[in-house]
Amino acid sequence: MNNSRLEELNLYIKEHKKVPLPELCSKFSISLSTLRRDLKKLEETGSIQKIYGGVESKSQRQLTPLSTRIDINYSGKFKIARTAASFITNGDVIFLDSGSTVGSMSQFLGRLDNLTVVTNNIMVIEKVIRMPKIQLITLSGLYNRNTFSFVGDEVPLMLKRYNLSKAFMGTTGFSPSSGITHSTHLEAGVKRCAVDIAQTVILLADHLKFDAFAPYTYCSLDDIDRLYTDLPLADSYVNLCQQHHTEVFICN
Repeated sequence: MNNSRLEELNLYIKEHKKVPLPELCSKFSISLSTLRRDLKKLEETGSIQKIYGGVESKSQRQLTPLSTRIDINYSGKFKIARTAASFITNGDVIFLDSGSTVGSMSQFLGRLDNLTVVTNNIMVIEKVIRMPKIQLITLSGLYNRNTFSFVGDEVPLMLKRYNLSKAFMGTTGFSPSSGITHSTHLEAGVKRCAVDIAQTVILLADHLKFDAFAPYTYCSLDDIDRLYTDLPLADSYVNLCQQHHTEVFICN
């Protein structure tokens, strides 16, 4: 099995969503029998599925409204949020990203007396505004009802004013080929800015986010200092995190 070809094949299917078998044979200069062996391997990973006359990607995710996402794997997200919040210390200036998992962190911040929270996440704003010991800085812009967050070109400009000690980031999907991704252009721009300016970048991603991707890559694993997730990683991800010096925390 040619692993390099397998990865390129997987990425090509993801990018084109649905692909006829003859197109794949021509693109990769391989026989139909070789292609079928490669596709069987990819099908076993769950990244593709067979359709009549071809294959389609199972991994690309569209943006699900946050009101729906909150209840998906609630227990896993709660554990991730609680464990990640324990990494916050007095004196920190933190960015809390949009998303249901990062939004859940706000309920664990009341123990801190000297903390600055910078956020565009309305879930965080609604909780932290009731915590008088925490300094809250909100980033305003166009309100995205699907993500309960403020977005727009002006949001990164506001964010650049602040020196962030830690940025806690969410993601729509994370894969070796696509990196850390999100579904909307404006939201990805805010995330990219936070990653660029923070001293330490922490990714919160439950097991459902792995081997999935969205249209916009906002950073790579090289940018992630810590990864918090709810289930043990597959060996391929363990090796990947080791290669990029990303610390992994399993929250169970």
